[in-house]
Amino acid sequence: MYHRFEKLQNYIEDNEFRLTLFEKRIHVMNYQELLSIGNEKIVIQAPCYKVILIGNHLILSKMLEKELLISGRIEKVEISYEK
Repeated sequence: MYHRFEKLQNYIEDNEFRLTLFEKRIHVMNYQELLSIGNEKIVIQAPCYKVILIGNHLILSKMLEKELLISGRIEKVEISYEK
């Protein structure tokens, strides 16, 4: 029983940056800052790097505290280690 509680607690307290790519959307969790947003490019600051999403008709579908859902035609995901 303790093991199940520990797994639930780890899930609730999860602070790890996560990016999940679906066919026409991207789900982002635990990002630090939304740096820029446009129809063709969105830049997100993760803890140690920037994520650059490039595509067409990019829309911020959902924005919660440290969680984003971006819809549109995603053509490229780039990682930049520059600050």
